[in-house]
Amino acid sequence: MYYAKSKPDVLTIAEHTSDVVEAVQCLVKSYGHEISIFTPSDFELIEIAALYHDLGKYSDSFQQVIRASIDKGQKRITESNYPHNYLSTSIIPYHELKKMYSKEDAEIVVLAVGFHHERDIQPKDDIIKRFYNDYMAKHVKVIQREIQLPFDVPEKVNNRSVGALCSREFTISKFEQSHWYKYILVKGLLQRADHAASAKRKGEDVSRYVEEDVESDVAEYTKAYLESNYTLRPLQHFTYNNQHKNIVLIAQTGSGKTEAALLWIGKKKGFFTLPLRASLNAMYNRIRGDKGIHFKSTGLLHSAALDHLLSVTNEVDSFEQSIVLTDHTRLLAKKLTLSTIDQLFKFPLLYRGFETELATLAYSKVVIDEIQAYDAHIVAILIRGLELIHQLGGQWMIMTATLPEIFLDELRNKGLLDDNTLVETMLIPDDREQHKEMPRRHRIQLCTTIEDSIEQISALAKSAKVLVVVNTVKQALAVYDRLTKELQSDKRHLLHSQFIQKDRSPKEKEIKEFAQLNNTTSGVWVTTQIVEASLDVDFDYLFTEAATPDALFQRFGRCNRKGLRFNGEVPATPNVFIFTDLDEVSGINKIYERVIVENGLKKLSAFDGELIGELEKIEIVSQTFSRKELAGTDYLQKFELANKELESMRAFELKKAQAQEILRGIQSCLLVPGRENYEIVMDLIEQYEQIPKEIDAIEKSKLRKKLRLQIEQYTVSVNPYRLKFTAEKERYSVGTFDHRDFAHIRYSTDVSYSEERGLELTLDEKFDNFC
Repeated sequence: MYYAKSKPDVLTIAEHTSDVVEAVQCLVKSYGHEISIFTPSDFELIEIAALYHDLGKYSDSFQQVIRASIDKGQKRITESNYPHNYLSTSIIPYHELKKMYSKEDAEIVVLAVGFHHERDIQPKDDIIKRFYNDYMAKHVKVIQREIQLPFDVPEKVNNRSVGALCSREFTISKFEQSHWYKYILVKGLLQRADHAASAKRKGEDVSRYVEEDVESDVAEYTKAYLESNYTLRPLQHFTYNNQHKNIVLIAQTGSGKTEAALLWIGKKKGFFTLPLRASLNAMYNRIRGDKGIHFKSTGLLHSAALDHLLSVTNEVDSFEQSIVLTDHTRLLAKKLTLSTIDQLFKFPLLYRGFETELATLAYSKVVIDEIQAYDAHIVAILIRGLELIHQLGGQWMIMTATLPEIFLDELRNKGLLDDNTLVETMLIPDDREQHKEMPRRHRIQLCTTIEDSIEQISALAKSAKVLVVVNTVKQALAVYDRLTKELQSDKRHLLHSQFIQKDRSPKEKEIKEFAQLNNTTSGVWVTTQIVEASLDVDFDYLFTEAATPDALFQRFGRCNRKGLRFNGEVPATPNVFIFTDLDEVSGINKIYERVIVENGLKKLSAFDGELIGELEKIEIVSQTFSRKELAGTDYLQKFELANKELESMRAFELKKAQAQEILRGIQSCLLVPGRENYEIVMDLIEQYEQIPKEIDAIEKSKLRKKLRLQIEQYTVSVNPYRLKFTAEKERYSVGTFDHRDFAHIRYSTDVSYSEERGLELTLDEKFDNFC
């Protein structure tokens, strides 16, 4: 028996190869017709690559390793194993492929097979030949008998195949653009098929791990839901009727953009991105829930997705079911996937293995919501990603309440605003006042400092819902402390990013329940900008520190959100207060660049004491973020530099984890703060270590996963620079053994942490600004 897999089930090479070929066929059947740049012969290349991809596992060296894994008592007798994917290329019939297809096609098959696993160790010609001669050549007849290959297996190494493998960068550098795209699709879809086949259990149908619910139509589910409860709005009719187009849609907060995007996705495979996990969690509940759109083939893709699924008891029947849901989503098998960009948009960085994501998006539709919420570097990556998707034939949509002019310019420069792309601004008509273009939900007032408004905030909080948004955690704590002197505990609340997950989740739930139209409770919530795009809340009044206009208007959207406060009339007195003394505002030049904040405030000063409409907000953001007004700013320099770097980026230099860190924007680590939390986590780790070794491997994996999730509930994500020195080297251990599963978690028993206030650190002023 020649084995390919030892888990989740023991599989022979022939069995696994058959599964991968079947997965390829499933991909082609499901969405092959959506890949416009492929011909029927191109699909044949993927199947050929699937047949050859694991033949290197017939080597004695690999078989010794896997048999030792299957039978713990068996000893290895060969030298160290060599990557099987490299050995697989040694018998790829380069010349036969070249004759039947083309030289480039033969090279594409070799590279897809040879790098379907990306390794730190690079292939070496002499080592591949030696391993083939010593450990594979003797099994040629077995390979020929067990695998139904389209060509005879040679008895000698194919030097041309090995040569192409060992010079990947040089080989690809000679490709024309069409061959480069073909390579991405062949390798990416081979990787999709291999991952699906590796995840399935023995005897299961591989198709459910490849593509789910291919025939379902999210637009029809959404349309039925809307028509049973509401009337479709103009922007929803627009997207539904333009499913064949790419779209840039500018529409106000609360106008039904999410449903509009689902109507646009239609019957195609869809991906929906948002900046923050809390937003995705709420959207997941709404789309998948029985009381919502009820579209079940919806996946949630972010670092804490499993934790959210476990918390939604009416959606998930068991821990095992939640594992299946997250696994299928990671395999990109769901019809609709809701994702943070660090999970989906790593591919523009051309990291090792990027082809999986890009090949999938080539036959899908992707929505980027709230693009203005990302920093300049991240937006450059997103736009480069849309360019690649566009070139491979995928479709895209950008949705935003405000769109910086510089972003639209870059879309135009990259050729994305072609005849197949619509750019539309669609605002809700004002039904209350004749001849007014928009319902004006906000009357603003420019103030000096927060301290001058403490009494006003306190007075309003006794009978209304008040939101205070500041730019840093330190400032949030200071304002909360100041309000403690004015208000009873049941009237003041605090939310920022420095709460452990166990405490933050209830707070997010509480603020959402508090700030709804049908909730009559009064009080004040002090928050940082995490409230901007993550929570569906609706307050009577907003007090906010100055920020760039895009961020400010996101905050505006959390006040009189639906225009139904103040008895459905426009506010007669100010309901939005902006603190403009930039010497007192936190986070200036550390979170928000001062000159951009100043330019925005100059434009807002024309509306001091006045109503401001949605069109004015859109114009202010567009103008403030034009190249003309950004001239000389760090923001523009960062954006232009990122675009240049992306255009000249060399493929395969970054690892997946490195690309993901870039997308997450800041370096961070997990910290367990305080003595009490440290001891709880220590006890959980000891339980983890005491799981009996003799129990079933799958059961052991489930128990460990449950405990890891419990442990993460006591962590907070912290910039390493904010840690006290005592926490820099404090990592969890059991006895003298540092467990690798928890090496990434640090702790500090010296820091102050409470359920009411969150984490408080002794900070270097340089790193004091944290939201």
